[in-house]
Amino acid sequence: IIQMYKYLKILISKFYLVLARKFHNSNLSSNSSSIYLENFINYLRGITVRFYYNKENKFFLAIEGKNKLKFTNKIRGIELYRNGILKRAEFIFSSYCLGKITFSDDDIIIDCGANFGDLKFKLSNFIKSENYIGIEPNPSDFETLKFNTGNRTKLINKALGNINGNLPFYLSTDEGDSSIIEPSQYTEIINVPVIRLDKLIDELNIDKIKLLKIEAEGYEPEVLEGLGDKMRICQYIAVDGGYERGVKLEQTLTTITNHLLNNGFEMIDIYFPWCRALFINKKQNF
Repeated sequence: IIQMYKYLKILISKFYLVLARKFHNSNLSSNSSSIYLENFINYLRGITVRFYYNKENKFFLAIEGKNKLKFTNKIRGIELYRNGILKRAEFIFSSYCLGKITFSDDDIIIDCGANFGDLKFKLSNFIKSENYIGIEPNPSDFETLKFNTGNRTKLINKALGNINGNLPFYLSTDEGDSSIIEPSQYTEIINVPVIRLDKLIDELNIDKIKLLKIEAEGYEPEVLEGLGDKMRICQYIAVDGGYERGVKLEQTLTTITNHLLNNGFEMIDIYFPWCRALFINKKQNF
């Protein structure tokens, strides 16, 4: 009977999830009604994360225990955090194969394409908050990042690239696909400051980087190019080389891999569904 109850509970929750997706996209839904529905479904599923909507400031919150996360797009946020803030953070962490790394308190982490700061929630288990450097060029995502990561982190509202200056930036905030490379869909073009990583590293006076994670929606080769000779101080580099570059949705993993192999790195793991890979510096002793 207990097993039958558990099976029935799973079937009901799956049915409600399908129903909820349709409801959120319909004209019948409001922000408040979507939140009520999601929280009811999560109650049935035994999932502890709960959603809230701040009407005055027009943003959403996901709360799970002591963890609190802000997002602005209802449908994207619910889809990302429906199973929990920590579940999402664990997925990002594992999809970059970061379980292969042994972290310590004083390790410096640079998170290029930090978005909402998902990775920080997992890294908080291993490093001091002040050693997390989050880089996010999208202005609205950056404001969310500040809320989600706290005031002890180092956050930079710039794009990384192979120049120092300004470049057009194509906003696709609701889809999470904003990029310097023109995507197939975007809502607005803005100018953003761009800085080379080697210059940024000098400005921050960093002499050793445990992990550089790069997710730039197809602009990863240019970000790596801007790292210059500072590549030698990176012990690990994790990259997203998936099919996201431009309107043709080209992959960047091949270019990234060749560049890193030619500069003394070795691939140690890969997450095939999203073409995310982890590389280790074989030239230097850390």
